[in-house]
Amino acid sequence: MKKLILAVACATASGALFANSNDTTEQRINALEAELNRLKAELDLQKTNQQKILAEQKAAQTNTVATTAAAKTTDKAIPPSWVTWTDNVKVYGIARLDAAVDFKSSPDTGGRTTSSIYRTPFESDKRADHARSDAMINASRLGVYFTSPDKKVTGNIEADFFDSSTMGTGDGKFRIRHAFFTYKDWTFGQTWSLMSNMETRTEAVDYTQFMGTSYTRLPQVRYDWKIDQNHDLKVALEYTGSRVSAFPSLTGRYTYKDGPLLLLAQGFVNEKSVDVGRDDVKKVSWGAGGGLKYEITPKQSIQANYQHIVGDQKFMPYTTQSGSANASSLNASGDFSLNKDKTDLVMNTLDSFNIGYTYKFNDQWRTNWSASIFKYDDSSDYAELNQDANDRLTDYAANLFYSPTAQMDFGVEYHQGERKVFDGRTADVSRVNFVSMYKF
Repeated sequence: MKKLILAVACATASGALFANSNDTTEQRINALEAELNRLKAELDLQKTNQQKILAEQKAAQTNTVATTAAAKTTDKAIPPSWVTWTDNVKVYGIARLDAAVDFKSSPDTGGRTTSSIYRTPFESDKRADHARSDAMINASRLGVYFTSPDKKVTGNIEADFFDSSTMGTGDGKFRIRHAFFTYKDWTFGQTWSLMSNMETRTEAVDYTQFMGTSYTRLPQVRYDWKIDQNHDLKVALEYTGSRVSAFPSLTGRYTYKDGPLLLLAQGFVNEKSVDVGRDDVKKVSWGAGGGLKYEITPKQSIQANYQHIVGDQKFMPYTTQSGSANASSLNASGDFSLNKDKTDLVMNTLDSFNIGYTYKFNDQWRTNWSASIFKYDDSSDYAELNQDANDRLTDYAANLFYSPTAQMDFGVEYHQGERKVFDGRTADVSRVNFVSMYKF
């Protein structure tokens, strides 16, 4: 193209220069060369100017984009706190009404009729069985799941209104159930103990669950080894609260999950300690257990739990003992007490069994059946010293749930049970529980 332009220019110039000229041929050639050089110089200058203009335009466009991006970055408004809050926090809860009717051996002092098999009163010449009803809303709860903006930290805070000191009577008080956060494979705070077995429990109307279901929540530091998609191992140091030892409990749990099968293996070890004068009397307490849940079909499943516990009542509900005959003035009552000479600790031994069956009729109706037994060692030194402590607890229950929506549940449940203490006395339990709740 450049050569064509030059050729045309030369032809035009030669015509203009030589149209009426009398110059010689050599003079004409020199004049043409001079004109050609002038035109080439003009074209080169024009090309340079064009390149400069294009470069300036490109630079201007780049600066404009950079300035705009910088302005966007600099001028971006910091979102208000509620925006960040809704992005990283999920609020949930349960509005719940519980009720029960005891037909036999209800607590003389009133209060909750749930979770009372271990303390059911006996008939005597001064009292007889009598019916009692009760209702409460204290099992309602409110909670939040939270996540850090970079998704590296997750956690949960949950509370209900249950007052354990009065077994749930009255208006209750705000009680923390869970308060923990997880970073990488570490968990810090209060949540389910590794001795709990909520994954293998049978669904109950009574919010305190069936006997043999451990729902203990404890402050802890926990590490989780996620071996693969089927195997998981957790180890924790848990503070059991009621213990007088300087050391936390060491707990562990192994979980195996494969399709419809879930298996648990769990255990703990801790130290019992009590001050006797200027001396510390100590002993090791321990426990081990396992759980199973198997979905036979999408509509039915079986659940089972077993725990063997020596000298500790903290990890399994319903195990609180009334026996403290030889340790009434010492911090040693419960599932352990002092020997007759008050020189050593003697500890209770418990075997806990629970088996359950679940059947779903459809999306709205389902039923659960449960059989539970607690058996304490009646040949131990503890049994000899604490004749008013529990020897055996049994509970057989069945319930029916109706869920008109995924968020709403109505349930009714019947319990038939018995309490027996080491001295041979027995008390019967016959109770109906009701629940209505909405989950949001």
